Amino acid sequence: MPTPKVLVITPDRLGPSMAGPAIRAAAIADAVSKQNETVLLSLNEASEQIVSGAKVVTTNGKKWVKWADVVIYQGIVLEHFRQLRKGKKFLIADMYDPLHIEYLGSAANTSMYVRRAVLSVTAASIGLQMRLSDLILAASPNQISLWQSHMAAWNVIDPTEYDKDPELKNHTAIVPFGISNDDPSTTTNPFLTNFSGIQKDDPILLWGGGVYDWFDPLTLIEAINKVKTSIPNIRLVFMGGKHPNPDVPVNKIVQKAIDLADSYGLLNKNVFFNNQWVDYNQRHNYLFNATIGVSTHYKSLETQFSFRTRILDYLWAGLPIITTEGDYFADFVRSEKCGEVVKQRDAEDLSKAIIKLLDKTNLENARKNSLRLREEFRWNKVLKPVLEYCANPYKVKKNPLALKRHPRKTPTYYYRRIGEIKREEGIAGILRKTAKKLHLPGAKFY
Repeated sequence: MPTPKVLVITPDRLGPSMAGPAIRAAAIADAVSKQNETVLLSLNEASEQIVSGAKVVTTNGKKWVKWADVVIYQGIVLEHFRQLRKGKKFLIADMYDPLHIEYLGSAANTSMYVRRAVLSVTAASIGLQMRLSDLILAASPNQISLWQSHMAAWNVIDPTEYDKDPELKNHTAIVPFGISNDDPSTTTNPFLTNFSGIQKDDPILLWGGGVYDWFDPLTLIEAINKVKTSIPNIRLVFMGGKHPNPDVPVNKIVQKAIDLADSYGLLNKNVFFNNQWVDYNQRHNYLFNATIGVSTHYKSLETQFSFRTRILDYLWAGLPIITTEGDYFADFVRSEKCGEVVKQRDAEDLSKAIIKLLDKTNLENARKNSLRLREEFRWNKVLKPVLEYCANPYKVKKNPLALKRHPRKTPTYYYRRIGEIKREEGIAGILRKTAKKLHLPGAKFY
């Protein structure tokens, strides 16, 4: 068989400013391009060109699907390309982000009818991915258990396959989010140039990435208010501003965090919010000039199956870490002594952890351990299962009696959704999304 041609599809925005899904898709495409002819396709109309070993495209999706032998995709993609549902392509579903679980937390401010409808459609899409994909990628052992349970629930595991492979190793693979293979040195200190209240020797806690409803910035701000009594020059910087993907709405928790910091008199004194999303190739300047990387969240179903990619950025920069208990990385931070793990919603515990970790000896020990642990997450190491599959792809037999469920969005759903879009984005938003849905010229969807 000739060397397979590989297509990587992401619904996220490619460009200088990228969020996790686009970063991961770009890393996969770049790595695979070293052994296979590879194309990276973004379905997002706001995408821009990026530097990659793969050919980067944003149009003619049907053409590239037809061209490819192996298709690696993220999210709700199978519904957009009928050819992918015919079973003739080798399909890898990159399911490192459990969308249905994430949506439970991220859509808390959406109407209940829309939440239920979107969850139903998302669940059906996951079922479709289970039935059609030959390999499912997960970011952690927890996620492997999640997706294998879904496969069993959807009855897609064929008994003949199970008899040969009872651990389903040919069906699923752990591929964590990775860390760059290179370690660039800092070229500037954005804390000094972008925030007038920060001085060179101030201890800086960095919140890397965006602020979403399942995170807990409020307890962190309360903790900073406590810490400043003993460390007046303590600084907390929220690095992620407006999300680079225009389809992602602003979370209300952001305004709540700003209001809380302002009520304590901390805003632009001890607590700072970056207004713009930091370019992917510039984020290291924040990371390498920070003192501690921090990530606080609530205990939830989302937390249990999450894979906080910002923690990897902290490891990449050798930052000591403070994180809340309950997720995958909390166990790593505790066992590898990379920092401190705190109780959820406990400002007192968090403030003590900050003061403890800022001790010079504790800080240096945690930094050494972070630098050691980062080697386990290099892209060239974590992507080995993907590279092996693309070199020798295979089909996995699925149970022909697998459950099939295709819920449809009702007229009531569209009526309510149009009302929401009008309130949030006006008539222009309705026209833009309608053009995209109907694949009209200029929508850049195919």
